[in-house]
Amino acid sequence: MVVFDIPFASVGPGLWLLQKNETEFGEFCSRDDALACALAEGQRIEAGRRPARVVLNIEGNDGHWRAFDTSIKPI
Repeated sequence: MVVFDIPFASVGPGLWLLQKNETEFGEFCSRDDALACALAEGQRIEAGRRPARVVLNIEGNDGHWRAFDTSIKPI
């Protein structure tokens, strides 16, 4: 299983961190850019020769984390 974490808040002015399996995967100028990258990478992983289950953990503005698949359907 591959897990991407997309936080609600930035870590600095205009800087969002995207984590893949609890390791920093990239830095982005917006939360939307981080989500787009996670979706693209997740879909690439699912389509690979050795597909894996991909989970997108997205933090809401209420501080709760919610899990989604790469079609943005809740898990």
